This record gives sequence, C-alpha cells and structure tokens, in this order.
Amino acid sequence: MTPKLTDQELLSRLVAFDTTSHRPTTELFDFVCNYLDVPGVRCERFASGDLHENVLFSTGDEPTGSDGLVLCGHVDTVPADEPEWTSDPRVLTETSDRLIARGACDMKGFDALAINVFREQAQAGIRSPLGLLLTHSEEVGTIGAGEFAKQWASDRPFYKHVLVGEPTSLQPIRGHKGHLSLRLTVGGRPCHTGYPHKGENAIEAAHPVLVGLKELRASLRDERTDASVLFEEVPFPVLTIVKIAGGQAINIMPEECVIHVGVRLLPGQTAEEFIPRVEGVVKEAGLDLTESPDVGSCTVEFLNNSPSFGTPVHDPFLQAVMKIAEADEAGGVGYASDAGRLEALGCTCVVFGPGDISVAHKPNEWMPIDEFVRAPKLMHALIDHMS
Repeated sequence: MTPKLTDQELLSRLVAFDTTSHRPTTELFDFVCNYLDVPGVRCERFASGDLHENVLFSTGDEPTGSDGLVLCGHVDTVPADEPEWTSDPRVLTETSDRLIARGACDMKGFDALAINVFREQAQAGIRSPLGLLLTHSEEVGTIGAGEFAKQWASDRPFYKHVLVGEPTSLQPIRGHKGHLSLRLTVGGRPCHTGYPHKGENAIEAAHPVLVGLKELRASLRDERTDASVLFEEVPFPVLTIVKIAGGQAINIMPEECVIHVGVRLLPGQTAEEFIPRVEGVVKEAGLDLTESPDVGSCTVEFLNNSPSFGTPVHDPFLQAVMKIAEADEAGGVGYASDAGRLEALGCTCVVFGPGDISVAHKPNEWMPIDEFVRAPKLMHALIDHMS
C-alpha cells in the first residue's frame, strides 16, 4: 500500500503532471489509482478515447439513488505558457500565505484534498456511500463529465449528492450559467476578384447575420428568470460573437464566412430552446438554413453545450453545505462546471471549494494556504453530517 502523503505533498505530485486539456490523463490517473489502492476502495475507469478517461472511486455501501455523496473535481488545466510566471508552473512553490502552480487553484488543490479525505474515510471504515469522481476536459467544455454521464448505466443508481470543488473561496454556490457553443457558416461563390460578377462574397453575405446576432444579444439584456437573482452583475443570458474567419487570399472572392458564437444561458434555459432563436436570425437575414453552406445559405452547427445548473435554496444538501461553511446564503457564478452535466444523473449539486476563481487561468495561479488547511476539515464535517 502506498504510504499516505500530506495534502501539500500530494498537491505537489498532482501539479507535476502536465494535464493541459489536450494532453492524456492516463499517467495522473495511474498514480491516483495506485495511491488509492487501499482496503475498502473500489475503482472504475471510464475510457473516453484519446487517452482520456474519468475515474470513479467508491467506498462504503453502494448508493441507492436516494443517498450517498460524491466529491468531484476535474484534473485538466489550462495551458501554462505565459511568460509572466515567476516560478516553474509544474513545481509547487510555497510562500508565506500561498501555494503557487498551474492548477493549484483550479482545481488540483481541491483534488488533492478530496483524494486524501476520501482515503481517510475509507480507511476509517465509512459505511455510507461515498464517491470520488475525477474528470477530464472540463476546461474545454465539461466534456469529461458529459461522457461520464452518458456512460453511466441508466438502470444503475447514482449518488444523490455531489460536491463539485471548483474554487469558490469556500462559499457555497447553488447555480451557474451554462455555455453553449455554436458555429455559423455563411456560403458564397469563389472567383477572381477582378471579375466580381462571377462570384458571391460570403463575408458580405454574413453582415446581416452579424447585425441580427448583435440585435439578439441586446434583446437578451431584458430577459429574466427566477434564477436571475443569483447573478446580480449579469442577471440575463449573454450571447457573444467570439470569432470570425473568412477568405483565402486578396484576389479570391471569399467562399465562406465562419462565425463562432458563445451563449451563456441561465438555469432553466436550454440549448434546444435557444438554437431556434439563432436560426431565426439567419432567416431574418434572408439566408436559407442548410446542412452545408452554399450561395445564399447558412449552416448552424451545435459544437458543445455545458448545461447550467440550479439547486433550490431550501434543498437539504445545500443547507448542509451552508451550515458547515457557516454561510448565510448561497450564490451563483457566471462560469460553467461539471455540475451541469452531472445533474442529468438525478443528483443534487453544490459547487464549493477552496481558492479564488479570479486567480485561476492566470500566471502565478495560487491557492491560499489558510483555505487549503481549512477545506479538508469542512469536507470531513460534511461527510459526517450526510452519513
């Protein structure tokens, strides 16, 4: 059996693995599986292709669907290529009040704590269902959790409660917006620009679509749902044109114009309901909706959907987290997490973890040591409360 590491030692081992989202997770998961190879722990590895996988560790009784708690964290990180790093981003560096490394905050800090808390509970002989779910590719669209939800057998009960340990400065979060990604491709006809009458300019044809998307974005500012109270700064759904590409050379009429759109929907709003509104913009622009772009037409492609999530304020699990955290209220955040994907399994989610999201995805990302020390105590208290 692998000797137990301190929380900081374990975090140091985790950040040393380069698990930037496009890279394989196998080596990190091999290490964690070996580390959690202790009596009472069951391990299931769910392959997702391209050397990516999700891993579920279980201890105690099997869940019935109305009980059990899962600690959930993703193991992938954003790149660490910024020149502003003052230390090696793959080497955990300690200062007087912080632990610095890529992923220290988002979210290998929580992962290290959850792994050790889970191991300690297993070795103590916990009987209540307890799980530890580690996912891949969260940073590029909560893809790993989405694959896990698809692979979970429909007739197999899942855990009732999930604590997703994104950095929230140890404040309970009961809702977040989703993130829908779409690609619109407007068709044209290429020709030599010296003979413009022989072609159709796809970039020019895309102009009314861009205008329509801008108008749709503006109209969204007036939309509210019951969940809007969670997002005081931006209480409405948000549409953003994030990328435009078109044309090949200065003397060739553009054949296509590709528009990438991101939409952050409120809890309760779905991609299925929203996509027709984007298609309506295309129609209003005088273009036909087609499956492949051609002159006078446009395609609307669904790329990815990280669903929103929302937990009612009086939910017992949320109230338990609030009590343990000594929090008077639970808020909402504008970013997506694995919670939106896992809700499809019938569980109740709360997002709660150490670290400040404002320092994630930045050079010299860091975890405050005081929260790193406090968080495992809160996790143990929550597990005891839910058992």
